[in-house]
Amino acid sequence: MASNKFKVSSTKANGIKINNNYYAGKSAKIYNQLAKQTAVDSIKLFTKKYGPYPYSELDLTESPFSSDTGGMEYSGLVMIAQDTFARKKAASKEDYDSVIENVSHEVAHQWFFNTVGNDEYTEPWLDEGMAEFSEDIIFDLTPTKTSALYQEMMKTKQDASLMKDVKKLLNQQLKTAVKNKQGMIINYPLNKIPKKYDETDTAYNGGKSFYSLLRYLMGEKKFDQAMRDYYHTYYLKQATGKDFIAIIKKHDNSKAVNDLIKRYISPKYLQ
Repeated sequence: MASNKFKVSSTKANGIKINNNYYAGKSAKIYNQLAKQTAVDSIKLFTKKYGPYPYSELDLTESPFSSDTGGMEYSGLVMIAQDTFARKKAASKEDYDSVIENVSHEVAHQWFFNTVGNDEYTEPWLDEGMAEFSEDIIFDLTPTKTSALYQEMMKTKQDASLMKDVKKLLNQQLKTAVKNKQGMIINYPLNKIPKKYDETDTAYNGGKSFYSLLRYLMGEKKFDQAMRDYYHTYYLKQATGKDFIAIIKKHDNSKAVNDLIKRYISPKYLQ
């Protein structure tokens, strides 16, 4: 993470200092703008949805990861894959997308697992699934200055109707998933994931599906209340999957929610 080649650009969000450490290059200015704005909007949005960021500073660093890795998170520090953007002569649309996805995902980890802790090895669905949900559902489907900047860089106009269409399509998919009783067990420890799956299937995508369906069944308002309750209850503490489920049932103990939990969380675990 340390380099004497870093350029540093700083800003603030909700009184929190954000330092973006990045390398010089043809696309460095654009990378800095996009990464920094994504961090600002992530802090503001996740604070609103979950609760306050616990530290006075957040550092971002470009790091020698491949695009497959994306990034890595630590308390107050996120590392962003270097080869997705800044080293290229001309960045593509996919590179712009990757910066937004990687930064919003890694910043989401400042809430889960860095503030609400969990055992990442035995219950990765609690941190990776929640970060993936926060990135794809909470951040991507909310109009932000990041999305406006992205549209400006892509030389296209923001289309509010397109966002509505995406949300409508998501709700249709969620409705179909509930109707068809879709689900998969996601609470596997990393050393016990069935051979037909991997961590991406269970913890990341499976976790995201579980949280998305919970939000759909509970309604956004009730789900947000439950998430804030979970965050404040286990703020700077260690939580388990059972703790999370107990908070959800405290806010919605309906048959539909309980049936969903049983489709995603092993019945043996819930005993």
